[in-house]
Amino acid sequence: MAGGGWSNIFLQLMAGDTPPKIGLPVIGEGRLELPWMTQIELLSFSWSIEVEHKDKIKSGSLLGAAAGMAAGAVAGNVAGAVGGQAGLAVAAAAAATASALKDFKDVQKVDLGTLTMKKRFDIASARIQSCADLDIPIQSALISVLHIKQGARSIHEPGFMLLATNGRFEKVDVKMDKGDKGVEVTETLELKFKNIVVTYSKRLGVDNIPMPPFVYASPKDPGGGSLW
Repeated sequence: MAGGGWSNIFLQLMAGDTPPKIGLPVIGEGRLELPWMTQIELLSFSWSIEVEHKDKIKSGSLLGAAAGMAAGAVAGNVAGAVGGQAGLAVAAAAAATASALKDFKDVQKVDLGTLTMKKRFDIASARIQSCADLDIPIQSALISVLHIKQGARSIHEPGFMLLATNGRFEKVDVKMDKGDKGVEVTETLELKFKNIVVTYSKRLGVDNIPMPPFVYASPKDPGGGSLW
């Protein structure tokens, strides 16, 4: 039911865990030339990342202890000059401060969130539903937003690309939407994933120049996405 106007947002899904674990393509109904012809047209997509910074105490920090001892020695000289309880207070405060600075480190917790995609119901829908129902891994989901094709080019070229890997569908929602040309069936897909690469190509004349990408790979730990 891929009706309505064509989209310039395309999705290439690789699903399954058969060796060598690159997955098999989920065929769509793109209405442009190859390679977009076999990909899935998206109506929209959204994604956000959250980073939480915290201070964490280093366990068994020898550096902290050494720093505290060094600061205490220096402060001891100050204490001798100041004299009495005031001098001892200076020494204790200096040692505690130095130790605290060494015993804490800045850590961050990264939440890659959910990649949400909206599409029309099409030939790819049955395979997508099977992936969600059977918990079939999505090895990669590549979203490409295309530039308007230049006269000198034979194909549409992507200006923005988002590649999410090592994921699974968390939710697939199917509903009917009313539009100007009637009613159509749409799907909203929610994909959880562990790694992402975002690239942008700037148009200069008829050429697309890739800009430095954003890359994040989740640590290989049970938490999946935590840098603790």
